[in-house]
Order: sequence, then structure tokens, then C-alpha cells
Amino acid sequence: MRYNLRGEEESRGKTEGVRHKVELKVLSFLRYFVPAVGPLFVYLLTEGAFVVFGSAIVHPELTHEEFIQQKMNIYMIFGVIATFLMLRAYSRKCGSTFFEDASLYRKDLSLIKSAGCLLFGLGAALGLSAFISLLPKVGPVAAYDESIQNLYESWSVYLGVLFNTFFTPLVEEVVFRGYMLNRLLPHWGEKASLFAVSFCFAFLHGTALWMLYAFLMGWLIGKVSIQEDNIFYAVLMHIGFNLLSSMLWFIYLFRPGTQEALADNKPMLLFLGILGASVALLIAKAYKMERQSLFITRFFRGEI
Repeated sequence: MRYNLRGEEESRGKTEGVRHKVELKVLSFLRYFVPAVGPLFVYLLTEGAFVVFGSAIVHPELTHEEFIQQKMNIYMIFGVIATFLMLRAYSRKCGSTFFEDASLYRKDLSLIKSAGCLLFGLGAALGLSAFISLLPKVGPVAAYDESIQNLYESWSVYLGVLFNTFFTPLVEEVVFRGYMLNRLLPHWGEKASLFAVSFCFAFLHGTALWMLYAFLMGWLIGKVSIQEDNIFYAVLMHIGFNLLSSMLWFIYLFRPGTQEALADNKPMLLFLGILGASVALLIAKAYKMERQSLFITRFFRGEI
């Protein structure tokens, strides 16, 4: 019997090559990804700790449902503020600043671009929400509707609107598109970093349809954050996405029956979906043209 020593050596070499690549990926994960999600765990644990403290220590007389509706948003806001203070302290300890690590700057902001980001988020949310409402209420769509309904029925309206419209976009952009994305970009590159951050962002949103929604939203917001080197516009886009639910919250509160009437009016839902999608697409096209124009200008100036 003859042995193909060359073939065995090639096979062994391929196996070792694959093993080496796997080891490198594992090391990269441990070295870069694990520290990158540190701020995320700080946020989740801090917010959770405040909610538990409020429920078990401060308001033990309230039932679980009563605490959620009356008090939980207050303690979640406290958790967000505490998260900011902890991240600020950590940045200062590392010789940096909170705003540098989060890429949150107020300098050289464009008012038109800021308004465009806000309107893009609102238009995209309107388009996606309207089209989802046209789908049969089964499977992921039913779970999506149930989560929305629970939000409207469980939380205090005013505190819920304040938390969802302002505090949630701000803290999530600081954590995901600020600290986390900035830590991954130098080592993983743009696509891998965007995927990792968007996946983590989507994973926190529960149901399948919400996760898909959040992943697409996170990718778009992350892309803009990288291009602008500033998460201020990302915060405005996120506010725009969340603003729709806050507006509907007030409408449903002060105009009872509107939610049911809108759900049954398919032509109106279709019109709103087309309107929202058109606004978002027009703003996206204008933004792309502005970026191309900026690139050409910088090229002829010799800056690229």
C-alpha cells in the first residue's frame, strides 16, 4: 500500500490553516467585542437595578402592573442619567471625554441636515408601520401588534413619551453608535462593526419583526454616524423613528376609537405608508447627492 504523503501534508496544512483562522476570530472576539459591549452592560444593569430598587424598596405597596404604569419610567430615566455619569467618569479616567468617546459633537452642525434626519426617521417609521399594519395579523405581525398595544396600555403616557422620544434615543445612540461602534471600527472595519452593533441593537427589541425593524434602522443610523463622524444626527434619526409612536399615543388617548378606525381603513394606511416611504426616500436621495458633492469638492481641493 502506498501513502500519499504530499496529500496528507496538504490536508494537514489546510486543517491547521482553518484552525488558525478560527483561533484568530475567537481572539478578536474576546479582545475587541467583549470590551466594546461593556457600556451596553453598564446601561442594562444600571437601568435594571434602578427599576428593581424602585419596585422592591421604594414602592413595595404597588403591584407589578401598577408600578409599570405609574413609576417605572421614572426609575428608567434615573438609570439612563446614572449610565451617562458612569460613562463620563470612565472616559475621564481613561484620559478622554464623554463626548469624544461617544462622537457626540455640537460643532459645525447643519440645521437642514438635522431637520432632514428627523424627518427621515419619522417618514421611515410611518411607511414601515403603515405597511406592517396592512399585513395579516398572524405570526410575527401579531406579536408586533401585541407589543405595541402593551406599550400603549401599560406605561404612563407622559413619562412614556418623554422616555421613548428623548431618553431612549440619546442613551442608545451613545451606547451603540457611540462607544460600541467606535471601539470596533479600528479593528473590525465598517461592515463587520455595523453588523455586530446592529445585531446587538436588534436583539434587545424582542419579537422577530421588531428585531428586523431595529436591525435595518440600526444599520442606517450607524452608516450615517460613520459618514458624519458624529452621532448627533443619529440621535435625531432615532428620535424621528420613535416620534411616530409618541404622536399616536397622544392621538389614541385624546381621540378614543381612532386606533380601531385607522386599523380598519386600509386605503388610508396605504396612503400613509406611501407618503412616509416617499418622504424618507427623497431625503435619503438628497443626502446621497450632498455626500457625493462634498466628495467631489474635497477631491478637487486635494483633501482626498
